[in-house]
Amino acid sequence: MQHPDLPDCDVGNHQSTSTGMIDVCLLGNGGMMPLPGRPLSATLFRVGAQTVLFDCGEGTQVNWRSSDLAYRPTSTILLSHVHADHVAGLPGVLFQIAFSGRTEPLTIYGPEHTPEVVSSLLSIVGRLPFELRVGQLEGGETFALEAGIQVSTLALRHRTPCIGYTVDVPRSPRFNPERATELGVPLKHWKRLQAGESVDGVSPGDVSGPPRRGLKIALVTDTSYFDELIPFVSESDLLVCEAMFEDTDLERAHERGHMTFSQAATLARDAGVQQLWLTHFSPRVENPDSHLERVRAQFLQTEIGRRGLKTTLAFDDE
Repeated sequence: MQHPDLPDCDVGNHQSTSTGMIDVCLLGNGGMMPLPGRPLSATLFRVGAQTVLFDCGEGTQVNWRSSDLAYRPTSTILLSHVHADHVAGLPGVLFQIAFSGRTEPLTIYGPEHTPEVVSSLLSIVGRLPFELRVGQLEGGETFALEAGIQVSTLALRHRTPCIGYTVDVPRSPRFNPERATELGVPLKHWKRLQAGESVDGVSPGDVSGPPRRGLKIALVTDTSYFDELIPFVSESDLLVCEAMFEDTDLERAHERGHMTFSQAATLARDAGVQQLWLTHFSPRVENPDSHLERVRAQFLQTEIGRRGLKTTLAFDDE
């Protein structure tokens, strides 16, 4: 197990993924302990040929097998923090990824204590056929993954170090063939310009249109509400956010570093996100669906998270 150096600055310009889509699947929606019909929180998404897992509670591999997303393409696991309901599923998931035939490196990112916890969990996994790297985060980092994915982090407010993530898939500006012709760029070199390479003194910006919006997912759990969350998740196409406690438990939520249903809906509304998935429900919340009507009155595009909830995010047509 290696510990990679992490960049602490912006990753710069990256070309967009060729697919222009993100497939997202919620594998679990529970907090603290799994309940019948409510497995622990985990979210899986696929960008191009790469699969990324966010959090890995006990039993994650069982629900993963029920999805249509394969194990082998998994290049990255993002951990919010190292409480058991977010990491105890790692041994089973790593075994399944190994059993799928993966030999390429896999990186796990998480906050303070992640390397020690992962090392301890590996003691029951055995030898892995791929290199496992572990990166420790403080919050505020921005770094790049494969498939054009850019990740930004924020230190959350919980009872232990905890990290929120945004995952961005950038989109290249539209290529302008008329302008390339005017500048005398041979047709055979247009692909080089579209790939971000300069040709005979002509830069990609010389033959490109204005910037285009890409795709953004925000992943926020566990944390109490604080104002810095708004710009962090701003304009996300999908916000996957905890709603650990009912609104009547506001004081308990604040004391334990969590949010209520209404706080999550308020965050989504104020940040201008497109969709909100609520997840990480306390065992005290007997029926999360009973809150849907009230929460949608605050933010209409809300879904109560459930095992197997799926969506595909795609670039807007222009």
